Order: sequence, then C-alpha cells, then structure tokens
Amino acid sequence: MEGLCESLVHEHEVIERVLDAIEAAARQIRAGGPVDRLFFSEAVTFLREFADGVHHRKEEDILFPGLCAAGIPKDGGPVGVMLHEHNLGRGHIGAIVESLDAAVRGDRAARETLVEESLGYVELLRAHIQKENLILFPMAEQVLGYDQKSQIYRAFQQAEAATTDLTNRQRQWAEGLSSRSLES
Repeated sequence: MEGLCESLVHEHEVIERVLDAIEAAARQIRAGGPVDRLFFSEAVTFLREFADGVHHRKEEDILFPGLCAAGIPKDGGPVGVMLHEHNLGRGHIGAIVESLDAAVRGDRAARETLVEESLGYVELLRAHIQKENLILFPMAEQVLGYDQKSQIYRAFQQAEAATTDLTNRQRQWAEGLSSRSLES
C-alpha cells in the first residue's frame, strides 16, 4: 500500500495546474484582455467535477470521517477548517459562474468580479492544498492505525474506480493546459 494520501497529493498537482491557468487568465482580464468564456466554462466544469466531485468527495466522505473516528475533532479542528474551506471554494466557483456571461459581454463590474473571485479561489485553494499536504495528510499517517489506513485506502480505490472515465477526461484537460496558450 502506497502512502495513504498519495493519490490525494497527486490530485492536488493536477488541480494546481488548473489554478495556474485560472490565475493567468484572470490576470489577462485585469490587464484589459478578453474573457475566454470557453476556458472559464471548462475550468468550472473541472473544478466542479474533479476538484470538488472527485477529490473533495474522497476527503469529505472517506478521509475526514476516518480522522474523526480516530479522535481528530471535526469542529474547531483541522477537519472543520478543511470543510469550511471547501465550502468557501464552492462560493467562489458560484460567483465565477454568475459573473461570466456579463463579463464576456464587457460589463466592467462583472469582469472585476470574475477576476476577484478567480484570484480568490486560486489563493484559497493553494493555501488549502499546502495545509493538507504539509499538515493534515502527515497527521493522518500518524494517527490512523494500520486497519483504519487499509480501510480508507480500499475506499479510495473504490471511489477512484467509480470515477475513472471522468477523472481521466479531466486530467487530460488539465494536462492540455500546459500546451494551450492563454495569450489569445
């Protein structure tokens, strides 16, 4: 069995690639560039389907309950902070969606909202990922016993098997961002 949270760390790497692209697109808009509706629509789909629908689901439905069962408090503890940040991220994504059409039409306030919400999401998720990678995941390795780790690991594998096609499609899209020029 690889490290318990290794698959989550790999998923973070994919998410970070998309965060880089979102940041670049938002900065281009801030500099007066056009709003790329297709990119933002695809990015929102990625965030909702992969980051939230696959990655955060594994954390919220499998890892976090395991940590709570091992004595890590949900309220007032690191699990509660992570859940709160997941919800904050969902709020940013909702605001991006709500501002996108008007921003594409050139509405200044909507363009600024799109930029601010996009950059806010990027900042939030980058800090969130660091907390998980450097604090929460090592904590899980320490506090969970072998049987708990095995159970969580198997549940991760089942969740991954159930979302293989979606995950592969979203990973391919994210990997394609490195070859895609956002300087259009």
